[in-house]
Amino acid sequence: MKKKLVNEIFWLRAIACLAVVTIHSIQKGIDYYFTGENTPMVYFLHLFYAASLFGTPSFVFISEFLLAKAYPSGVPQGFFKKRVKFLITPFIFMGIVYAFFELGTSITLKSFIIEALKNILIGDYVAWFILLILQFYLLHMFAPKHLSKISPKVVLPIALAINVLYLSFFEFIDPIQAIPFHDYIWDRGYWLLFIGWIFYFALGYYIGKDFESFKLSLQKNGKLILVFTVIAYCMVVGLKLTGILPDSSSKRPDIPIYTTAIICLIFYLSGKLNHAPRLIILISNYSFNIYLLHMTFLYTIKPLPHMNMITYTLFLLILSVTCSIVLATLINKLTFGKYLVGNTLSVGKQTKGNMSIANKKAL
Repeated sequence: MKKKLVNEIFWLRAIACLAVVTIHSIQKGIDYYFTGENTPMVYFLHLFYAASLFGTPSFVFISEFLLAKAYPSGVPQGFFKKRVKFLITPFIFMGIVYAFFELGTSITLKSFIIEALKNILIGDYVAWFILLILQFYLLHMFAPKHLSKISPKVVLPIALAINVLYLSFFEFIDPIQAIPFHDYIWDRGYWLLFIGWIFYFALGYYIGKDFESFKLSLQKNGKLILVFTVIAYCMVVGLKLTGILPDSSSKRPDIPIYTTAIICLIFYLSGKLNHAPRLIILISNYSFNIYLLHMTFLYTIKPLPHMNMITYTLFLLILSVTCSIVLATLINKLTFGKYLVGNTLSVGKQTKGNMSIANKKAL
């Protein structure tokens, strides 16, 4: 891997991480205070909720972007084994931990075993995306030798069409009764198959492989990117308000377009800066830990007196991110801590406008 990572990736990873926590904080805030009446406060939070739907898709994009930038044509020996080690062990451990939080006071030995097995075997908790990232790692071992021979002008539209059609199928087609576990598959099981995210893989590959050309194109089309982002966001909100796509989810068929707009916007704006602030680098480096841990705090943090829906949501957002960073720091002081709550990146030391990083730790 090159010894300098693009400055923009710190911004994208940190903002995507905050977007994920924002979504879950808004869910908790509305659930706690909602009285059945759609007040201006509820609408306000839903607008922010819709704006944050790019979070998880951006993480999927980032995983392939970094791989393509580091290994555009092939992977080193032990590539998959190394990554499985640092992903699967925290995935299993946190799957067990979340079984306690999800069951609460109604926990029994039988229910705990069932819940833990669901979390570990089918990703039935917040870290389900790890199973998806592992599929992308496998794809990257074979796909680049084929993708490098085909123009992105051909691959990207095809990948987008496949992605949108797959998501549209589960959005607009009722569960097929003949399919075993159809209710679960239609509810969340279809999230786990890489086809539902294939566009982000293709996009990450081509941008990561030739980032400098992409960056130059962004700087030439700044106004177009801004317009594209506004239109994409209005599309997301409009489709919800009209009832065409009533659910607010990152698995909606319109989200690949919106996520692409946000990625371009973040790359465009952050590309104008010489370096990322320390707070952005901090959140970026702890993003995996935050993703794994933040829901444990959202399960337990209660509102202070005189809070309302919005202040409680902000309280959850700030406190869950802060507590996740603190807890991850403490646990990672143990030699095996990274296998429990994920490895913390140690990248992004600033040196007069340049971003110096520990090369292989970026992946």
